[in-house]
Amino acid sequence: MSSIVIIGGGECGGRAALQVRERNFDGALMLVGAEALHPYERPPLSKNGILEGADPKFIMDADGYKERGIDVRLGADAIGIDRSNKTVELSDGTTLAYDKLLLATGARPRPLPGIAERSERVLTLRTHADALAIKRHLHEGRLAIVGGGFIGLELAAIARGLGATVTLIEGLPRILSRGVPEDIAHAVASRHEAAGVEILCASRIETFEIGADGVSEGAFGSNPGGAPRSRRCSRRPISWVRTSRSPPCRGAGRINTS
Repeated sequence: MSSIVIIGGGECGGRAALQVRERNFDGALMLVGAEALHPYERPPLSKNGILEGADPKFIMDADGYKERGIDVRLGADAIGIDRSNKTVELSDGTTLAYDKLLLATGARPRPLPGIAERSERVLTLRTHADALAIKRHLHEGRLAIVGGGFIGLELAAIARGLGATVTLIEGLPRILSRGVPEDIAHAVASRHEAAGVEILCASRIETFEIGADGVSEGAFGSNPGGAPRSRRCSRRPISWVRTSRSPPCRGAGRINTS
């Protein structure tokens, strides 16, 4: 009997597993995810997930996977793939054999140099737990968002609606460079600025200083081609959220499975 292993417990991996069954595959089917939650929709995280602290919108409940014979392995990273022997090694010590392997890992927020991946004040937005962590900081007054794409802008709008002072930092010359034409991006930027969001384009983060009560100071400069800029943020405690994306691999042979 043939077998399929899907690495990635997000919405893509979950829907892929369901489609495989709907297309009458009757072999062993395993879905590996790093989170403790079954696959859920990610777009609501930057909306109601933060604004209301809503529960995840699961694409199917746990019983649905069992009924379809989908073996869901939660809370495990895929740390190695042996293509010769067609096996996947998991962080819990399990080894899964496969005939077909699907990588559906998505992306993760790009790390900031010199900053720990897990920090009380330097946050990311990728999971339901991330959304809840961000929500806890939105009433504290100041928020800096790194990334001027759809996710960063949605988060900025929610934070302003809750009364936070928001600075959005984008490395490219304008927001939404990869998503919409320039005139639409300009209209979106104008709307956010009218609502009180400070937008810094063609900007880079030069320094961080993290104190006991949070990020106390940061300096910004201009990227090549941007207007000259050199400034420092307030010394008051501030929270940072990273939304720009990079591939999920954690070094050779290591794969983030969420």
